[in-house]
Amino acid sequence: MLTAQIIKEKALELGASAVGIGDIKYFEGTNPQRDPKSILPNATCVIGFAFRVPRALYNVMESGKQFFNYTQLGTKFIDEEMSEIFLLKMGSLIENEGYDACLQRNVSNLRIKGDKTTNPELGDTYELVFVEPVEEGKPAPEIIMDFNQAARICGLGAAGKNGHVIMPKFGPYVRFVFIVTDAPLECDKPFEGTLCDNCDECVKACPGHAIAEDGTINTWQCAVYYRGAHKSNPFMTDEFLKGDPEREAVINGDKVFNRESAREMYKKIDFLPTAPTGYSPCLCGKKCDTACYKHLKEKNAL
Repeated sequence: MLTAQIIKEKALELGASAVGIGDIKYFEGTNPQRDPKSILPNATCVIGFAFRVPRALYNVMESGKQFFNYTQLGTKFIDEEMSEIFLLKMGSLIENEGYDACLQRNVSNLRIKGDKTTNPELGDTYELVFVEPVEEGKPAPEIIMDFNQAARICGLGAAGKNGHVIMPKFGPYVRFVFIVTDAPLECDKPFEGTLCDNCDECVKACPGHAIAEDGTINTWQCAVYYRGAHKSNPFMTDEFLKGDPEREAVINGDKVFNRESAREMYKKIDFLPTAPTGYSPCLCGKKCDTACYKHLKEKNAL
């Protein structure tokens, strides 16, 4: 008999850092384009798995010693290799017991129709503008779950002001995957509140001023400065934007970018290679997450 305990023990054995199971009822009212019941109509729960990102990967970015390892190990490897193998093994465990297991990894470079944001971690992000439902009354493909919502419902953590989920033990240094299933598992309580205390350390730390005090995030702004268009980027030379009248505004984080202007700026940012993997090197050092983690550690919240 498949139980929540069996799921959790196996997940931890296979490398997950934390596991939570969310009752499908808490997704009621979710946009159909993000609703797990649009994926599996008879779903009973969503299983959430957290993978910690080693804090040393953030520390060496902060000290200016290494940046590429975070991109490759802390982002790409977890999302595209480690978690995929993990999901396939967990899915087999569930389906061997006669239940469905719809595996949900981070769909990094796609956005549902109408979502104009981007993912700064990727070379570019594509909105599915031309998709249509296969029949009337159904949502259009792809159904892309809201991972922040799912992490909260699974009891793992809740998003802070910078939009990243903060967990009690790991802070914002985590990545997530999920399984939507019809297995009758005992569910955990949703995460209550948030560890974010609106200290605004993430707002102050962002070199591109991409996070507003009200929590609004300009993801295109974030993407430009994630790639290193700021004066604290150790790879920047005087040749970057040389002769451009907006150079100082750009490197000081004062220029505001949108989808069009950000994509134009991408062409001028080439400090470390993106092409081999499709992932942008993180040259902002994830300063927002580091500031958040430090603040929460100092107040003994982690």
